[in-house]
Amino acid sequence: MNEFLSSIKADLLDRRMLPLVAVVAVALAAAVAYAVVGGGASTSTPPAAVAQAPVAGSSGVAISQVTPEQADAEMTSGVAKQHHGTARDPFTPLPAPKAKAASTASSTSTSASSTSSSSTSSTGGSTETTPTPATPSKPAHKPKPVYHVAVLFGVLPAGTSAQTAQLTPFENLALLTPLPSAKQPLIVFRGVTAGGKSATFTLVGEAILHGSAACLPSATQCEAIDLQAGRSEQLEYVSPSGVAELYELRIVSITSGQATAAAVKSLFGGQSKAGRELLRHAGLTAIPGMHFSAQAGVLVFVGHHAFAARAHAAAHSHTGR
Repeated sequence: MNEFLSSIKADLLDRRMLPLVAVVAVALAAAVAYAVVGGGASTSTPPAAVAQAPVAGSSGVAISQVTPEQADAEMTSGVAKQHHGTARDPFTPLPAPKAKAASTASSTSTSASSTSSSSTSSTGGSTETTPTPATPSKPAHKPKPVYHVAVLFGVLPAGTSAQTAQLTPFENLALLTPLPSAKQPLIVFRGVTAGGKSATFTLVGEAILHGSAACLPSATQCEAIDLQAGRSEQLEYVSPSGVAELYELRIVSITSGQATAAAVKSLFGGQSKAGRELLRHAGLTAIPGMHFSAQAGVLVFVGHHAFAARAHAAAHSHTGR
């Protein structure tokens, strides 16, 4: 066998056989090159132009003529250009539709919960809403005490006792109210003392007093009277014609209550204008021995208890008391 192969080798290497061997080698190389280049070109080059008729049962739109330089249009609008995407393995399974839908629902729920001012959850068909905490309201202003005075005032006819006399009632007496009326003012209501112990009235005209009221500033110079609840005072006036008339003032009650700042303001706004003008013209706006406190409608004695004690002592030592 070796001798046979050696003989063939010697024949091929002979100078007379070299041209034939070279031709065979070139032909073999050309065949291999043609097989490689021709196969690649056949896969990338589109087929020759073919005219196709509309397919039966379709929408009736004919496919445009395909040329090697122009791709076939896949849309009815006739757009010929196509966008080449990335290659995909046809044997790889597509994602499951349920998983994609679940992912979309989850992302939508997360976005809605982050932008909502109140959280809402649904369970068993019912919706539960967590409200936003309300801003705490400011504390209300502390109510202030006010006093309400009820009195009886009127004429005591001759021969009539104080128990059987028909006196006119005045409920919730307003500050600066003239009694018995603005046309016939005899006294003007000024307010109450601290704690609502008594009520104070300014005397408009001269009168002879009989009763338990305290004269201010003194018994000999009585410009105002201070009368406690449940007590009464008789005022004797002499008319210009010389006829004496006897009036009685009785303090029925002095009660306290709570009111807002607005109610206290309206209390001062409800003062009698007629009584204010009357005191201003008569020069009786001030109350001797007393002044107003910071509390609405409340008067205090100058010198407090000492002055009050002297005033009441002078009232009891006065003639006719």
